[in-house]
Amino acid sequence: MTRRLLIAAVFLSATAPAMAQPPAKPACLTQINIYDYQPVEGNRSLVVIDRSRQRYRVNFNAPCYNLQYHMGLRFKSFGSQLSCLARGDSVLLRDRVTPGQCIIRDIQYQTPAMDQADAAAAALAKQKR
Repeated sequence: MTRRLLIAAVFLSATAPAMAQPPAKPACLTQINIYDYQPVEGNRSLVVIDRSRQRYRVNFNAPCYNLQYHMGLRFKSFGSQLSCLARGDSVLLRDRVTPGQCIIRDIQYQTPAMDQADAAAAALAKQKR
């Protein structure tokens, strides 16, 4: 019994750091699998969550204002809904005053280090208000 527990502990300790790392392949966010999004403080990024709960960071060329006020976003891609979003694609905001379009600079996996940096930036912005 103790041997099985020891083997399980060794196995879990060996695989735990590997699970914390994002996959080594390039980030491939498809429109059809988008589940949710969260705006990042500073209006230059968006954290997008797909149906498999993989988190992606979508960075924009310029600030994309008022993301936090929109209930839904639309992604415009030059490919189909099954192709990966890429540089040059855009996020469209529906607004009564001005239609918004944010051009995507790059897409990468959202890591825990990025989460901590975003939380620190949000806390700093909240202190300035």
